[in-house]
Amino acid sequence: MRSFSLLQPLKRSRVFRAAALAASLLATPSFAGQDADESELAQSFERVDVWHFPVDYDVGYNNQDVLVSRVLVAQPAPAGELCFIRFDLIRGEGDYAYGFKPPELGLSSIPAEWGVSVKRRGTVLNQQRSVLKLNVVYFYVEGPKGGAAKDLCARKQAAPTAQAGHGYAAKDWSTLIVRARLIHGWPQDSR
Repeated sequence: MRSFSLLQPLKRSRVFRAAALAASLLATPSFAGQDADESELAQSFERVDVWHFPVDYDVGYNNQDVLVSRVLVAQPAPAGELCFIRFDLIRGEGDYAYGFKPPELGLSSIPAEWGVSVKRRGTVLNQQRSVLKLNVVYFYVEGPKGGAAKDLCARKQAAPTAQAGHGYAAKDWSTLIVRARLIHGWPQDSR
């Protein structure tokens, strides 16, 4: 005769949760080093160092618009030089823009300057939100393995994609440049 135990389902659920947690940790770029850009750079450079900056704006009808341009500083300074900056969009709703300053808005005097724009929208009766959540990832490299390594950085940054910073769609740009500090490593929670 088979006996019924409440411990068996509990043990199974704990094992399942532990396996799911382990799989999610192994899937993150910080743990497994499986990021495609990082892997590609590692083939062309001796060392790749990753830094990031989280952006999180949620603007409602009664809130102020967000319009800011940033220059980020890594402290302590990495040993290598900046290869390229990537914009990983996590969530975007409503009226928002991000990336490098487009030429039609004027040239930027600082090469690594990028900006965000998040605008209020809706009415008092129909209050809508504009949300922008993203991680800006900086890739520093040192020790090129070949002559084409520098070209790789320039090619990746020049790609005509929002992820490479070429998707800014707002019609204005902040004239106040805010300096902020980069965080070493990959973002821990990207969702």
